[in-house]
Amino acid sequence: MNRTAALLALTLAAGPAGGAFWSPTASATPPFSPPVALSAGTFSPSTGPATGTSSPSLALAAGTSSSGGDPGPVAAEPGSLAIMTGQCNGRDLLVHLTNTTTKPIYADAWLAADPALHLPRRLISSWLPPGYTRKVPVAVRAADRTKPGTYHLRISSAGTSVDVPVKVSAPPPDAGLMRLATRVTASSARATGPVCAAIDGDPGTIWNDATGKRWPDWWQLDWDRPRRISRVEVVTTAEWGLRDWDVQVAAPDGWVTVRSVRGNTAVRHITRFAPRRAAAVRIVTLAGNAVNDQSRLAEVVIR
Repeated sequence: MNRTAALLALTLAAGPAGGAFWSPTASATPPFSPPVALSAGTFSPSTGPATGTSSPSLALAAGTSSSGGDPGPVAAEPGSLAIMTGQCNGRDLLVHLTNTTTKPIYADAWLAADPALHLPRRLISSWLPPGYTRKVPVAVRAADRTKPGTYHLRISSAGTSVDVPVKVSAPPPDAGLMRLATRVTASSARATGPVCAAIDGDPGTIWNDATGKRWPDWWQLDWDRPRRISRVEVVTTAEWGLRDWDVQVAAPDGWVTVRSVRGNTAVRHITRFAPRRAAAVRIVTLAGNAVNDQSRLAEVVIR
């Protein structure tokens, strides 16, 4: 199959753009299906069996090539991963593609993984000048309730394969409410501002809506059961940050606004309210500190 036909086949296998939001559990059936094309801010888990064992076809020594020697033009950083179950509890793997020839080339790397692992892409393709290495991040995730164990991810390119063991564990009972989330969604999100960026612990990344100049927007976090909460901290950006928003909690008869913030100019704002139990929190953004601006959430901390 030539390069164009291969890419077309992958596109057709991926199905229509706009895949589903994250599902809170990893179902044992139906069998693992081909990856879907995801719109910004969405996440679709693998639906294969969560058995805690790896597929025999993926069992290679960590960081080694199937050719038995130098990994050649493909490598992975780090050589192994440890992640927790949950939509936003994964980690990025850096795939290195290197042109070891004296001429520019198109380099392809194919990714395969045990069904318990979710990868947002199965093909990496890049133009590489001679001697050039490109590092491409790939998010590795495991659905909520995936059985703890070591799974495997294989990266193949130019006749070599690198195996990356992925150790999956459940969040500990004393993990923060952010780590215990089973589902994080939003009204929309840009590819450069995904929903998980608002709870990744890094204020340098943000959730950013994809409908600039149109309000309201919303960002939402769900748990598997009601949790006791009384405090929501919002960190926005120093420039063009959020000005107005409502903090809402899920109630049996719908969403209840527990606090409204208006005229904010600070980067960090803490909202406190009477303790209550809720299975979800939603931040409804209403305006930014610029004309017809966008929603920007750098961090959300719920306690």
